[in-house]
Amino acid sequence: MRILIVDDEQIQRDSLAGFLKHAGHQVFMADSGGNALALLQQELIEVVLTDYKMPGMTGAQLLHDIRRRYPNIVVLLITAFGTIETAVNAMKAGAWDFLTKPIDLDILENQLKAIASFFKEQTQTKSKLTPFVTGEFVAVDEQMVKLFQQAERLAQSNATVLITGETGTGKEVLAQFIHTHSPRKKNPFIAVNSAALPGNLVESELFGHEKGAFTGAAAQRIGRFEEADKGTLFLDEIGDLPPDVQVKLLRFLQEGEIQRVGGNKTIKTDTRVISATNVDLKQAVLGGTFREDLYYRINVVRIQIPALRDRRRDIIPLAEFFSQKVAQRERLSPVALTESAKQALLTYAFPGNIRELQNLMERAVLLTDSGQIDTLDLAFEQPLAAVPASENLPDYLATLERDLIMTTLTASNGNQSECARRLGISERVLRYKLGKYGVR
Repeated sequence: MRILIVDDEQIQRDSLAGFLKHAGHQVFMADSGGNALALLQQELIEVVLTDYKMPGMTGAQLLHDIRRRYPNIVVLLITAFGTIETAVNAMKAGAWDFLTKPIDLDILENQLKAIASFFKEQTQTKSKLTPFVTGEFVAVDEQMVKLFQQAERLAQSNATVLITGETGTGKEVLAQFIHTHSPRKKNPFIAVNSAALPGNLVESELFGHEKGAFTGAAAQRIGRFEEADKGTLFLDEIGDLPPDVQVKLLRFLQEGEIQRVGGNKTIKTDTRVISATNVDLKQAVLGGTFREDLYYRINVVRIQIPALRDRRRDIIPLAEFFSQKVAQRERLSPVALTESAKQALLTYAFPGNIRELQNLMERAVLLTDSGQIDTLDLAFEQPLAAVPASENLPDYLATLERDLIMTTLTASNGNQSECARRLGISERVLRYKLGKYGVR
């Protein structure tokens, strides 16, 4: 198994590592909870052995974060104070078990055997699940299969849905899935990226305008809400909507009616709204940039799409799915993944999620001439280096972000649209960041 040891004492780490390596396990080490979380973003870990009492982030705090972010990882707590209370609290928090110092290696070995048996059982159970396959997606992981089953049920209602998840996780694909499985499927599905629209045009884009409503409005134009009548309107990055547009959206959700810009006529439309965001809208509400009443209106049903690194059973099926699609589109012979390529894919963190995997496979299929994709054909992004001890985290992240933007802008020959596409952000966000870093 792939095991991470977390302990601030090097002697303890080295002692455990020696035993585990001799038992045939692959071992990783971290000297703090923070460094452990950073490593979990880069490596596929199955078991975490963590000390309970550490400076900074304690083992209990680390356990809490792991259970929240990586629910499939098994955590064993190590403590020098083996009280009943400690054991009960550890179990309540989601630990597999706890071990007391000095560690009895026979007990540890038995615990690891039990965990291995548990993993085997889980794999056999999961393999019985029916994979979900759509024209744009394939899901094998249990949590994703259940998510699509939930979406299929939601499709039969008119409930307003909020889809959350990191950039590139497939929020629009899920929204389209809900639409195509709903009674509205024969009517339009209209997708709007709120962040990609200039602030002064968002209202007109969504609600339309009357002739002469503003400079350049030479003719009447219907908006996206009217275009999506009897169908579905997907509002991506809804947190970027300007305050005045938030008011009009709230009115539609309450009354089912809109007004075009420059018009007085009330227009009824039967449009289902599905929203998506990659930010914490609750924080936006607290920060005063998003209306609280609108938040509760769009959040009738919430679906959280997990990051690809948290559902690694989907990585290989998705990689094969995307490579097959590219080969068919380009009229190429089918391309197979070697075992080493599969292993490389499984151990990569995929910060760009499914979108990054899709781009990775497209490039690999187009450039390989051997009929198979090997590790060398996979152009992974370079992992971020550790934060230098002399630099604080916000400054270091700002430097990394600026360097990434400048490198991508250069590779895009100064084309901001292409740069934004490669970075997976909107042009508006890119312009803001260029201004922030003094780049003109």
